[in-house]
Amino acid sequence: MKKQIMFSLVGVLMMGLFACSNNTSSSSKSTSTPQISDDLSKPVSLRLNLAYGNRNQTLTYQYNTPLTMPDGVTVISQGQLKPMWSYVAKEINASFKDVTTQDQKASQMITTAAATGFKDADIYGGNSIADNLMNYGVQGKFVDLTELMAQGLMPDVKAFLDANPNIKSSITAYNGKIYHLPYIAEIGEFARDFHMRESWVKNLLDVSSANYDTDAFTTYYKGFWINDNARTGDNGGTVTPKEGVSITKKTNQNVITLMNDLSSKTGATLAECLKKYIKDNYDYSNPSELYLGAKAAYDIDELVALFRVIKANPKYLTSGKATVVWPYFTRQSSYREELLRFGTYFDGIRVHGSDTYSARWEIDKNGDIQYTYTPEKFYNMLNYLSDWNAEGLVFTDTFDSTNKNNFRNQLYFADNAENAKYGFMTFDFTASTTADAATESEVRDIVGVLPPVSRVNGVWQYYIDNSRVIKPDGWAISSNASQEAKVRAATLFNYFFTEKGAILQNYGLDEMLKSNEKFTGPDGKEVPAYNDWTLQTTKQVANGDLSSFLRNWIGALMPIGYQKEIGFEYQYTSQRGFDAWKLLQESTTNIPTYSGEGLKGDNPNYYTLIPPVFSLTQRQSETLANETTIDSDDKLFEVIFNIIRYKTLNNAPASVTLPKSYQEYYQVFKDAGIETYIATYQAAYKAMKAVK
Repeated sequence: MKKQIMFSLVGVLMMGLFACSNNTSSSSKSTSTPQISDDLSKPVSLRLNLAYGNRNQTLTYQYNTPLTMPDGVTVISQGQLKPMWSYVAKEINASFKDVTTQDQKASQMITTAAATGFKDADIYGGNSIADNLMNYGVQGKFVDLTELMAQGLMPDVKAFLDANPNIKSSITAYNGKIYHLPYIAEIGEFARDFHMRESWVKNLLDVSSANYDTDAFTTYYKGFWINDNARTGDNGGTVTPKEGVSITKKTNQNVITLMNDLSSKTGATLAECLKKYIKDNYDYSNPSELYLGAKAAYDIDELVALFRVIKANPKYLTSGKATVVWPYFTRQSSYREELLRFGTYFDGIRVHGSDTYSARWEIDKNGDIQYTYTPEKFYNMLNYLSDWNAEGLVFTDTFDSTNKNNFRNQLYFADNAENAKYGFMTFDFTASTTADAATESEVRDIVGVLPPVSRVNGVWQYYIDNSRVIKPDGWAISSNASQEAKVRAATLFNYFFTEKGAILQNYGLDEMLKSNEKFTGPDGKEVPAYNDWTLQTTKQVANGDLSSFLRNWIGALMPIGYQKEIGFEYQYTSQRGFDAWKLLQESTTNIPTYSGEGLKGDNPNYYTLIPPVFSLTQRQSETLANETTIDSDDKLFEVIFNIIRYKTLNNAPASVTLPKSYQEYYQVFKDAGIETYIATYQAAYKAMKAVK
């Protein structure tokens, strides 16, 4: 990468290189390609526009309080490059100019940049814009990275893609070219899992008698596994949470029906009803085992039953400190679509075809993609969730997109705060949710649990529709950049696929690590170990969240083009976190993969992840822009949450669009051009499959 050549030869080759990069036909006919290297002795200025919708996640340090580095001398102040990016700039002899508009969403950035011809930066990147980068690349707006690799400028990237053909094919456009490098998560691993307050479950279910609350409770949810769909016999009567362990449900009783039939519904009567139901239907030593540990076998109705008991007993659970508790919450309102993942447990409804909210596709049994938000079964699931909301089972702030608070901090990590709020269950990353540093010592009882059992793809199983994947985030090089900027940008892209660059991006600067010591993860792999400065500073400024500290304070782990490792995550994982990982890994829980392997069922493609991006022709892009508003109307998906918030209680404000039937719901999407939208993407997917 660093071989030196004459300046004059560099100039000639660069001119030839970038003439080819915008002419795919000529490059495809070339029989030999001259190899060139970047002359790192010459400093180059690079302008970067990396938009993540969060002012703290750009290249520039944005906190009012300066950060003193481990040497005790270097201080990073607001407006300066974050320390990792300053280091990288020196490594490749470049100067970085952050031209990002702080707080701007990536979708807004790409629209503005396209209108000005991508001339205001040399490198563009952000979250959930990889499809834009690919599609504008086909139009000649971004440099063809396959040509760069052919020229020898990105040897480590080329070696990585050659060794990982699934990744390579997933980022290849319909013309066979690559225009962006993605953020590649730890493929094949669980991404997130469910967590509960262990003590609440035990205090409610494993005590012989208790001072339960006696206030009246109103029910709306009717149950899912009921009547002809009752969970008994072949229909989930026996499940296997762990190899060698079988759990059998003895009767066809439904706990929701039993609760709804109670003449008096209070915290006390609901708790006793659930305890009796568990005793009558399972052979656990303690009733809490239905939900906790390696033999958990609860279905979605049994989870709602537990939610009800928790909701109806706030004073008992908090020793009188609160009159309201929230059974389920998402980390923040921008994650509210996590609530929709419960669709998996209503007969395997597929909601997201990959680990991103924009992946609203599934692959049907014929190998075609189908939109997941418009089938009637999805609308019916929204009605179930509306019943939950009517019972107060979901934290109300979850639906308010204007609320920017971190609900996990509020509902899990602040029990001793004045006027504390309490949450019971969430779906989130293991390490940060169970971190000791984020949890007060007296309430360190947040544990990972197995997912609900359900009929998924026609087969009863444990399934989490969320695995680590190739993300639709990444970066690309503008075709309007100067020739020397293009070459140096290629060096920058390649740097994060070198051993040194990968360590820097995944773990941070050398001064943050122990020089002669490694950390051994639960998988036996040795990784760089953090020193005391890193761990202590993380506690002080980032509430113990190492991921946030590395990204927001240091500049590492930003979702640029790189391969992420899990080693950093191990080092701020509590023992409860390791227990949660072990619980999942030793269970029979399945996840989706790119290979699509899973229990045989109704659809052979059910378990297959969709591509992180779709390659569109210019005409297809114009069709979507001119004939649909699916991706451009921010209010469209508000309708989904309007149904959850208001449908059951029928209390929507007059200004709110609230479909009262499936026909009305589908019409909202039809008016937005959903049929054209689906047909366009189906054609694009077929073209991508043909190339692969």
